[in-house]
Amino acid sequence: MKGAMQTIKPGIMSGLIFTLFIITPFLLLSCGGGKGGQKEPAVSRAAIDASVIAGTVIYDVIVRNPTAEDTWMEDCLRDLDREGLVNMIFEAIYREELIAYDHLSHEPLTVADIKNLEKDAEFSRDNVGKIQFSEEWYFDQDNLRMEKRVNSMSFGYEVFDLTGNLRGYKPAFMVILN
Repeated sequence: MKGAMQTIKPGIMSGLIFTLFIITPFLLLSCGGGKGGQKEPAVSRAAIDASVIAGTVIYDVIVRNPTAEDTWMEDCLRDLDREGLVNMIFEAIYREELIAYDHLSHEPLTVADIKNLEKDAEFSRDNVGKIQFSEEWYFDQDNLRMEKRVNSMSFGYEVFDLTGNLRGYKPAFMVILN
């Protein structure tokens, strides 16, 4: 695998990397669930046959537009069901289908810990504004296809100053998928 990547010329490689960053948002939006109660495989057959581009990629995605005047951000988020995603994760934690972990220590959190988080005056599901993804990336050179596997998601919620301005994001918890 390594030899194949070394044969790509620098100009082509930089073009490939640029292309990967352009198509990543579309890949995020194109992920769908299984049909008829069947679970999709964690990684498709194509990804298994593909070269590992990155064993771990960690990046943040703003999922709630903090500025109503930012029409570009609104356009980028137009197809995202942020509320649905956040609610699905919380409900899976409450059903004990997913385990929440402390974002920094990676220690497991209990359902009671998550309920206490929701009672905190600073926290609201509506204020979950950032998700940090940890993923593996695969590239099938034969079919020029890229696939990703999300390994974990960390949820960050907005924190405001006394005048109501966004100060930043505070980590709520992390869930490990797959």
